[in-house]
Amino acid sequence: MPATVDDLRGLHDLHRRVKALRDRLESGPKTLAARMRGLESRRAALEEARTALKQRKSDVQRQELLVQSQRTRCDDLRIKLNSVKKNEEYKAIMNEIAMINKDVNSKEEAILELMQGVETAAAELATQEAEVAKFAEGVEALRHDIESKAEGQRAQLQELEAAITESEAVVPPDDRERYRRSVKGKGDDAFAAVDRHTRACEGCNQVNTIQDISELMNAERLVFCKTCGRIMYLVED
Repeated sequence: MPATVDDLRGLHDLHRRVKALRDRLESGPKTLAARMRGLESRRAALEEARTALKQRKSDVQRQELLVQSQRTRCDDLRIKLNSVKKNEEYKAIMNEIAMINKDVNSKEEAILELMQGVETAAAELATQEAEVAKFAEGVEALRHDIESKAEGQRAQLQELEAAITESEAVVPPDDRERYRRSVKGKGDDAFAAVDRHTRACEGCNQVNTIQDISELMNAERLVFCKTCGRIMYLVED
């Protein structure tokens, strides 16, 4: 039985639906992979922020230990003053104590700045952790959505492919080899609708001859566009 206009139109529609379904099945994992890369990047940045915060805290502790050490030195020097007998030595110790106290004051100011930096970094880290956690939840939700839909999509794809195989029975035997090559190479783009009034191929806009339109109307064989090679059929009036 030769293919009718409706047969070819329906066959093209089936190929379009298969293409759209395959695209969805392929795009889901690709989108998930991209989101996973984004998540890993965010986690790496988060780990860097945690390390930076630890370093800030370590800097504060190191400066506090230095200050404590200097204060201990001052205490030792004050005790030493009690046993000093020479005025020059007394003055030298007092000068050293003064220098140490000056340095301590400077370090304490620096420590305050460092502590403020720690507080700011800690707040930013908390925000970043919340954002990463929310992004991870979104990735997991996407994974679940893709996996839950994939089984149904694969089943639907099998049904459509079976429908295509059944519908291809209308392709004339003499045209089947060329039809298979065309569909294998172009998929749903192997077909093109033609308006009987403009006679233009939808695929390449080439105007067909009146003879081509006549053959399309008779539908005794497949008519391929002489310019782009697509399988043509008349659009529905």
